[in-house]
Amino acid sequence: MATTPNLVVAGAPSVAEKLRETGKFTAVFDAASAAELRTLSRSGRVGQPAAFMFAPGFKEDLPGADVSVLANGLAGNGFTVLVHDHFKQRGEVFDSGVCITGSRVRLSELLTMLGVAREPDGTTAAEPPAVHPAATPHVASAATPSRPALSLAGPARRPMEAETPESAGHRGQVIAVTAAKGGVGKTSMTVNLAVYAARLLQAVGRAGTVALVDTNFQQADVGRYLSLDSPTILDVFQNPGALHPQALRGHMARIAEIDLYALLGPPDIVTADPAVINATLYQRIIAALRNAFDFVFVDTPVAELYHTTFTELVLPQADAILVPVEPNRVTLEAAQAWLRAITLPQHTRDGGVDPRRLSLVLNRARGDVDCGPEDVMDLLPGWRFVGVVPDDEEWMQAVNNHQLVGMQVGPGLAETFREILQAVTGETAFGTATLTPPGNGRANLWKKVLGLSRV
Repeated sequence: MATTPNLVVAGAPSVAEKLRETGKFTAVFDAASAAELRTLSRSGRVGQPAAFMFAPGFKEDLPGADVSVLANGLAGNGFTVLVHDHFKQRGEVFDSGVCITGSRVRLSELLTMLGVAREPDGTTAAEPPAVHPAATPHVASAATPSRPALSLAGPARRPMEAETPESAGHRGQVIAVTAAKGGVGKTSMTVNLAVYAARLLQAVGRAGTVALVDTNFQQADVGRYLSLDSPTILDVFQNPGALHPQALRGHMARIAEIDLYALLGPPDIVTADPAVINATLYQRIIAALRNAFDFVFVDTPVAELYHTTFTELVLPQADAILVPVEPNRVTLEAAQAWLRAITLPQHTRDGGVDPRRLSLVLNRARGDVDCGPEDVMDLLPGWRFVGVVPDDEEWMQAVNNHQLVGMQVGPGLAETFREILQAVTGETAFGTATLTPPGNGRANLWKKVLGLSRV
């Protein structure tokens, strides 16, 4: 009689066939790739309980669908998961609930790992090689009756979404700052918000909960703004164990005054080899950072519509996407076309970016040009507009003198930063009792910040 569990073998059709022949499973499915695995999960054919095996032949052909992402998510939801040692050797990091297989294993041993009892007489079928079990694996019971329904869509979209023992119940927010063109102050916006968020949270007893990540690895400027040069992402790449949430802080730069952690980009363009530093590596890093910090601010490359860092990291991974625009009507019109394009279905697996994740900021605004907040709202109707940041000489002087972190912004700009942070994160610690002066609309507040009004 067929017994538990349903089994999905990913990347090894011959192993799937051998296991199917044992008659020990309600059903045995094989999937060659992440795309096939997702289709299978959505078909409803895989019943409960279920177990999963990942072999070296598995193709990770979807953004965010690395074996570690899938395996950790499934194990975190209580499924039995076996993973070939090949993936660990290439630097993947797995939670304790995932069984990493090592040397060649007999079929009888494999059945035991999968929670299938041997025959009463102790005999088993023939013993061909299968996958490689670990010496002392921790495998969740395949017969647990209270497992949730099978769903790979979540783990495939959000790396390491499952809770880990060190961070049970914790999931930080990722806020990406991106733009369709350079020169709009994208990096300065990211740095300013991260610095100010760290200050605010430190003041309310939540120091060390903000991280800043430079994913613009070909033109990494975050370190220059912060007057830091090490450690960099190369340190993380060279130490696979650094991807563990509890270890990652030790491989990041730290600004002690405000307890802000920063993952800097490569030290120079020569070491920014995309074969090494790429969206896949950043996916794993962001996954770990979510479990170690409350807020992760991400500076990005220019968001060309088909740039892999944008399409495989920013669009699927960010909880909020902040888009700085400049006071220029021509570029505002171009931004409208770009915003529409990234919300089209073909640019994400799940049918387009939700417009509610997007927020606009008028950056480097000036009172002596004929393009203010009202113009942004007129030229970009339907998009959420959350603030205005003026073109600030004091800030530029602070950057040039390496004094950005110690800079004290004026009350108007401080209120603007606070309002932007509260709007894009929903975090009450960033809110104030009155974000807008009584009796005045938001436009008047913005005019006050720009020095256009004495209201």
